[in-house]
Amino acid sequence: MPLSVLTYLNVRNNIIRFYCIIMPIQDKRKYLNELKDKCFQESKIYKKRYRKLKLKDDAIDVITSGMNASVIALTISGFVLPPLLIASASLSGFSFVIQQGQRTYNLKRKYIQHDITIKQYDALAREIISVLHRNHMSGAEYDDFIEQVNDKWSLIDDSRII
Repeated sequence: MPLSVLTYLNVRNNIIRFYCIIMPIQDKRKYLNELKDKCFQESKIYKKRYRKLKLKDDAIDVITSGMNASVIALTISGFVLPPLLIASASLSGFSFVIQQGQRTYNLKRKYIQHDITIKQYDALAREIISVLHRNHMSGAEYDDFIEQVNDKWSLIDDSRII
């Protein structure tokens, strides 16, 4: 995140926090606008990743469902032609391996986590936009809000999957 040159380091409760001081309100608003743009940019990146992971997970689900339906049909047909039972067993084993691979990579948890990250970035951007529309805030109120935004940003960064 971009930080102003006119910042000082304050250590409180063993947590390092940056406070923007001696900055004009216009610069603080510009900084918040940059943070809002960065939120939208990060959200867009995670939306692309979400779509890719969801598409892969859905494709694997469709493939394994088709295989399982084929296994049932081959098993029933195998009573007439016994070699179809061998094909049914091999297809069933292959379907099992694919499902275990899907569980091992845990694509569902990954794309759900990406969705949560998208929602967190969007919520933060909306909050910044709502503050930017206020015209009556003082410099100290902007400082407090920038501190809150930086804290929320770091929480999102800590919880996201890279």
